[in-house]
Amino acid sequence: MEAWSVHHLSQKAEPILGQAAADDLKTYALRLRQAGLPVIFSLGHLSRITGVDYSLLRATVERRRESANYRMFAIKKRSGGRRHIHAVTGELFKAHQFINTEILQKLEPHVASFAFHADGGIRTCASEHCGAQWLFQFDLANFFYSVNEADVYGVFVGLGYRPLLAFEMARICTTTRLPKHLLPHLWTHRSHKSHGYQFYADRSGAMGVLPQGAPTSPMLSNLVARRLDEKLTEFSTQYGFVYTRYADDLTLSCGGNLPRGMAIGNLHRKVTGIIRKNGFRENLDKTRIAGPGSKKVVLGLLVDGEGPRISKETFKRIDRHLHASEKYGLPDVAKHEKFDSPSGFYNHLAGLIAFVKDVDKVRWEEFHARFSRLQSPMNSSA
Repeated sequence: MEAWSVHHLSQKAEPILGQAAADDLKTYALRLRQAGLPVIFSLGHLSRITGVDYSLLRATVERRRESANYRMFAIKKRSGGRRHIHAVTGELFKAHQFINTEILQKLEPHVASFAFHADGGIRTCASEHCGAQWLFQFDLANFFYSVNEADVYGVFVGLGYRPLLAFEMARICTTTRLPKHLLPHLWTHRSHKSHGYQFYADRSGAMGVLPQGAPTSPMLSNLVARRLDEKLTEFSTQYGFVYTRYADDLTLSCGGNLPRGMAIGNLHRKVTGIIRKNGFRENLDKTRIAGPGSKKVVLGLLVDGEGPRISKETFKRIDRHLHASEKYGLPDVAKHEKFDSPSGFYNHLAGLIAFVKDVDKVRWEEFHARFSRLQSPMNSSA
């Protein structure tokens, strides 16, 4: 963060801008400093702080570098299907890192949010639901693409940044470059989301969305979803439920019988209504209900005991992948498992093993040792 005196700023600004404007500038700087946030006056100032070329930032704000700013690729999801990743390229990555480290990571998400910050985690989140008799699980459809530049603008304005700069940072943190089948998300915002943003809106009505894979997207998604968390926590507290959100996974649970007058269908309607009123949509295919006597799983962890634990099926799956890779090699196993490349399968297996680390250190050490002996596809192609 830059070191300078607010008094010097005011003294130098007054002869140029006048007393009123200089005082306004000083107040703006003091408020941001008192909030522990970096003082940024303009896009040019952001360029100087980050060392990113101004013309690149300006072109990004004007949506003239969409193809150059992101490398897009798809990866296979554990649950099936494909996830599209935007890797920020070149100098723009420095701007994303600065915004994430110096601004976003200094903010706290809602207490019910357990993803993308140091105090959260899958195990911590699942622990909240151990011993539950009822589980109600909802999935937010296209979570990152549901957060648009007007939402991000609202975050930065809410922190105290000036509207024009908030708009420029919102443009830096969002993209209009999506796979063809996802392009409709650029036009799915509703009027209440774009209220107060009309001055900056694209003539076509398109609004950039969070790029999944950018450093700024995880915490921005948490901050934008804060109102959703507040409303669902309020609802859950009223009826005696425990509510958590891990990225796009929402879970409500109760330790005994359902509250009087709260039938399953009624609860489902109320929760989906809250989700929709707060700018998101539920993925109907992933709604899950587990009642007394049925298997209880939260974020892939069993929660039917004192603490969360990994299922035998998950351990067997990892062991099977490792055994096959040791015997036949990563390329053949990747092909058999229908991955696009050995590196895609390698990263998938690494993710499965990392999932074990926070829950079962002994098994993780065993899996990690075996995984470390496999030849990385990245090294073999070098």
